[in-house]
Amino acid sequence: MKTWHMVAALAAAAVLTLTIGLFPARAAGPDGCPQAAFGFTSDERDRMHAAVDKTRAAAQAPGITAGVFVPGRGSWICVIGVSDQETGRAMNAADRFRVGSITKTFTGTAVLQLVDRGLIGLDEPLSRYVDWPDGNAITIRQLMNMTAGVYDYTEDPEFQKRYQADPAGSFGPRDALDIARNHEPYFPPGKGFHYSDTNYILLETVVERVTGRAIGDLIEEDIVDKLGLASTGYPTTPALEPPYARGYDETPDPGDADALRDVTYSNPGYAGAAGAMTSNLRDLRVWAAELANGALISERLQRERLQTVPLAKDAQVSYGLGIADWGGWLGHNGTILGYNTAMFYLPETGAVIVVEINRSALDTDHATPLFGELAKILYPDR
Repeated sequence: MKTWHMVAALAAAAVLTLTIGLFPARAAGPDGCPQAAFGFTSDERDRMHAAVDKTRAAAQAPGITAGVFVPGRGSWICVIGVSDQETGRAMNAADRFRVGSITKTFTGTAVLQLVDRGLIGLDEPLSRYVDWPDGNAITIRQLMNMTAGVYDYTEDPEFQKRYQADPAGSFGPRDALDIARNHEPYFPPGKGFHYSDTNYILLETVVERVTGRAIGDLIEEDIVDKLGLASTGYPTTPALEPPYARGYDETPDPGDADALRDVTYSNPGYAGAAGAMTSNLRDLRVWAAELANGALISERLQRERLQTVPLAKDAQVSYGLGIADWGGWLGHNGTILGYNTAMFYLPETGAVIVVEINRSALDTDHATPLFGELAKILYPDR
C-alpha cells in the first residue's frame, strides 16, 4: 500500500482531518462559502470561491462541497448550501454522496487485483467467462478501456423512463445485460471508443463468476477496508448510511412546483459495478491519490492501467483501465440520478481536487467543469 498522504504536510493534514469531520456546524447563507483554508493566496481563494458560487447558480443545486489539496501549497474546503431542502440541514464535508461512475475506478482495481493473482487475463476473451455476442473478439482490456463497442444500456430510452419513473424500483445486472443484448454494438471490438456502463456490468459478472463473491463485498474487503476509507461503501439497498447529502433530480417535485424531486433513495442495482458506490470528501481525497499511484496492484499493472486511449481524435481526455486522464489529471467523474461528482489527482505535484453536488439528472455534469475551473486557477499554464 502506498501512503503518500502520510508523508506530506503531516501537521496541516492532522488539522484538516479534524476540520473535515466537524465543518461546517452551521448553515451557510446562499452567498456564503464556509471554508477551511490553509495556504493559497487570497486571490486564489477568492477565485475558487467565485467558481463554486457560479457553479451552484448554474446547477441550481441545493449544495456543493469542493476540496482542493496541494502539498506544500495549501488546502481549501468550500461547503455551501444544504444537504436537505426539507429540513434546511447545512451541507457538511463529512456527508456521503452517491459517486456514480467513480465506482469504475474501484471495479477496475478489483479486476486488476485478480489479474495480478492470475485469475483473469487482460487480453483473454470475454467468452472465457461470459456468454456474450462477439465474446470471442472482446477482451477484458477492451471492456475496461471502453473500446469493446458494447451498447450502453443507460442510453436505452425505455431504461431511462423506467429509472426516472421509479428510482427505487427493482433492477439488476441481468436486466442491464438483457437491454444491451437487444441493441447492435457501436463498432467491432477494438475499432473505436464509446463509453459504456454495460462494460462494467460485464466485468462485474466476470469477477463474481471467477471469485464466487459479490463484487461489492470484494471491493469493500480488498480495497475500501485496506485503505481505511471509512465513509466509502457499496450499498445493496436504496438506503444510505448517515451522514449523507440528500440527492435531487433536475425536475420539480410533481407535488410541489417550488421543490426539487428528492431521489435520495435510489436502487444501486440500476448502476451496479458501473456506478453504485458512495463516498465523501475525505475518502475521495485519499482514493484519488491511491488510485493514481497504483495502490493495491503491481507496478506492471499500474503501467497497463495508465495506457489510455483518446475519447476522440485530438481529444484532451483519454481513458485507461477504469481511470481517466484529463490533461494530465488522473481520476474520474460520476453522474447518477441526484448526484454529480468529480475526483482528480495531478501526479507531478500531488494535488487533489474533489467536487460533490447534490442535484443531477442522468446526463448532467457540473462537477467536472468546476474541477476544470479550480485546476486552471491553480495551474493557469496547463
